Amino acid sequence: MEFLEIGGSEPFRSYWDMYLSKGLLLIFVVDSADHGRLPEAKKHLHQLIETNPIIPLVVFANKQDLGAAYHITDIHEALALSEVGNDRKMFLFGTQVTENGSEIPSAMQDAKDLIAHLAADMQ
Repeated sequence: MEFLEIGGSEPFRSYWDMYLSKGLLLIFVVDSADHGRLPEAKKHLHQLIETNPIIPLVVFANKQDLGAAYHITDIHEALALSEVGNDRKMFLFGTQVTENGSEIPSAMQDAKDLIAHLAADMQ
């Protein structure tokens, strides 16, 4: 399985549509503790998915270990994930880096298995 990570910074956004049209699914990562940027993340996420109404969506709500992090239900609401479409497979995972970074949290292992399954289904 190959992954292509394209950052969210302004200079990289022009590449999003080109690569998304060739992708099997969209993995969207947000910083759960950066409340001020969630409206911008919501805007860009919905712009991305409106061009492909059936591409599966996996959202990683990162930095769940921080005290300021929004809970998963708050992320769901802030990104308006209930509006992504009834025909789209959509999954939301809370993620965090482990203390030493060497072990894979169970949620990430579950996400990895799900992504492999979704990619196989789309081929």
